[in-house]
Amino acid sequence: MYGSRRTALIDRVVRFTEGIARTGRLFARLATSQARLGLTDLYAAACTARFMAAHELIDRAENQVGDDPDADLVQVRTPLWFGSTTLHEEN
Repeated sequence: MYGSRRTALIDRVVRFTEGIARTGRLFARLATSQARLGLTDLYAAACTARFMAAHELIDRAENQVGDDPDADLVQVRTPLWFGSTTLHEEN
């Protein structure tokens, strides 16, 4: 009886360890597949960063203008390293 309990305990420990190993392998696969970026992924990231920078610049400009009735926000430009995009406000 004592030997069967020990065997059952060893089996539980082995199953628990296998579950942890499977989970670790899954996380390792997910982490390594995210690190592999193709050219299209890098291009999409660069385009997204460019437009996110433009939106951030617009938000900053709107915050600086605030409620000042004498100031008009007409044009916003992104930096040269993001493609030097100029955004015009149309009335």
